[in-house]
Amino acid sequence: MDILALPVINGVLPKPGGGVLTGFFVDPYFSRMMAMAGKGKEIFLFPFSKDDDSFYPVGIVAVIEDLWVKEVAAGQKKFGLIAKIAGQERGKAKGFEVTKEGIIARDVEILNFYKLREEGFPLICGAGWQPQGGYTTFGSDRKSINITIYGYDYSFGKRVFISADLKGLVEPEKAHTIEHGIIRSLRNYGLCTAKTLMNSMKRETRELKWSIEVGMANRLPEFFGVTETGICGNPLTSLASTYLTEEFIKNLKAGENFLNSLEQARNKTLARLVRDMEISTSRENRALQGLKKGMKHDDSHEEMESLKKILNKFPLSPWD
Repeated sequence: MDILALPVINGVLPKPGGGVLTGFFVDPYFSRMMAMAGKGKEIFLFPFSKDDDSFYPVGIVAVIEDLWVKEVAAGQKKFGLIAKIAGQERGKAKGFEVTKEGIIARDVEILNFYKLREEGFPLICGAGWQPQGGYTTFGSDRKSINITIYGYDYSFGKRVFISADLKGLVEPEKAHTIEHGIIRSLRNYGLCTAKTLMNSMKRETRELKWSIEVGMANRLPEFFGVTETGICGNPLTSLASTYLTEEFIKNLKAGENFLNSLEQARNKTLARLVRDMEISTSRENRALQGLKKGMKHDDSHEEMESLKKILNKFPLSPWD
């Protein structure tokens, strides 16, 4: 079936089976598209992948429950369209066509994620919630490895989470990388499969290494750990923040002005980090050493079958 389609840039999709979201549309193209569809009509909501700069074909078939107009700001005489949308089923479009009337999702087929998992295609569904962060914990023997991804249920305003024990499947450093990869995939694609996880892990470690290179080259330790998904919590990033604050306050108390205090604090922070974490300052080695030794991440290739086993350990969603 062909359905009017709406790209979702912030990664928030309604939960299948009636989960409700309310959206505010100011852009005239999308406002007109929703108005033309009308109350009670189906619409296909799908992610716009910022990593790939393209439409991602797997999304949610939803129903427009209500539409109304509201002033953007009091007294400005500028209005936007508000739509109340209820998720129905998961679906996949074979392609998209951009027309004057709007974006059309072509040949949308309904997907059963539970059946896909049973048939050997493990995945995590991001519809109905959005991850806000995560953490990885280890047992005393470092063999018990638990990953928890926590987030927010937009329909009911509650905190939700998914977790899995990956004992025997990964090393601690790889687990930290997987944690960040799952979060990035759910935010970017609205789901996490072995393929999207692999892509997300590669992008995340690439950006972490870039943050180290930029931080070292420009003497800006506050750049360490900053990626498209936020700030990575790790020993290097945490120490950089602690040292920078300590040195900055120390310099201010010694009578230095703001700019001199900050510059000196940055230099001293980098010197302390290099010494304490035994990270090379050479251009050839600093990014990789910073990633592995400082951030405890592993950028080595992980086989697809291994990632499938890892995803099988997680539930389909926070409600399963």
